[in-house]
Amino acid sequence: MKAAAAITGKCLAGLLALAPAPAAAQLNPYEEAVAARQTGEPAKAVELLAPWIAANPQDVDARVQLGYALLALNDLDAAEAQFRAVISTAPDYADAAQGLALIERRRSAAPAQQRYVFIEGSLSDLSQGRKGWSEIAVGALLPVSRDASTRLNAAHYRRFGVEDVEVAGELTVQTSANSWLRAKGSGTPSADFRPEWSVGAGLDRRLGSSANPTVVGMDIGFQRYPVQDVLLVSPAVTQYFAGGRYSLTARANAVRPEDDSFRIGGALRADYFPRERVRLFLGAASGPDTDLGVVTTTTALFAGAELPLTSTLSLTASAAQEWRDGGFYRSDARLGLRLGF
Repeated sequence: MKAAAAITGKCLAGLLALAPAPAAAQLNPYEEAVAARQTGEPAKAVELLAPWIAANPQDVDARVQLGYALLALNDLDAAEAQFRAVISTAPDYADAAQGLALIERRRSAAPAQQRYVFIEGSLSDLSQGRKGWSEIAVGALLPVSRDASTRLNAAHYRRFGVEDVEVAGELTVQTSANSWLRAKGSGTPSADFRPEWSVGAGLDRRLGSSANPTVVGMDIGFQRYPVQDVLLVSPAVTQYFAGGRYSLTARANAVRPEDDSFRIGGALRADYFPRERVRLFLGAASGPDTDLGVVTTTTALFAGAELPLTSTLSLTASAAQEWRDGGFYRSDARLGLRLGF
């Protein structure tokens, strides 16, 4: 009997070994799409979610996932439509509200989508009994086509009791979903300390299409002051975090005065976007400065904010403390209003 039982047990073990292993749990299309989006495959996520939502139109979770996948592909209009569909059904859905805020910030980063007028003024207090500085500027940012905008402004400067009025303009063209080109220039009639004229160009490139992109940029410029010519080169990199809610920008500044070598400096700035149309920032900078045409070394700490007052009117404010060559310092306060339309 024992021998027979042993033989029977061996047979059963053999049959179990030959039987196929249980199949791994299969992901449904929604779960597969979420995994694809989280691993950096937004196009695959969109391909999976579109038929899923067509069959399950009330699945707000799937719509949110589709919205973020479309956002990663920089299809802002389609992403907005998904988030708004969720909000209409579930007004308190925080992820959908955050998606809409992120879309607004993305659009704010594309000047061609904006139009506003602004006024800004500043006062500076200087040490060692020097006369204070002041500025006041007015201007506008206006679209000139679907992919291009222009910023125009005029500014009155007072330095050590001397006044200059400068007019400036900048054209920005979005050449692709992730690239922007800029051209700018300025002129100051009968300049005393501002550039008699200046020209410049710049490029910004967004790397990748994730919700936390890296943006690299380069600006070059030439300024003709009454005392000398100055060449400027300024590369920069900005990294976004937490779905675009935070950013950190590192910028190098290289300034070459006439008949001299380049002087190098840099700046670091952090921005926080807690909600739509709200920005807080702070930073530090050290290096060459050309505000008066004579290149000097400065070190500065600064901070500021942009806050909405109404649905179209925003307040801008900032303060800075600056230490300059020659043993004197400057405290600066700025205040402005921006009206969108």
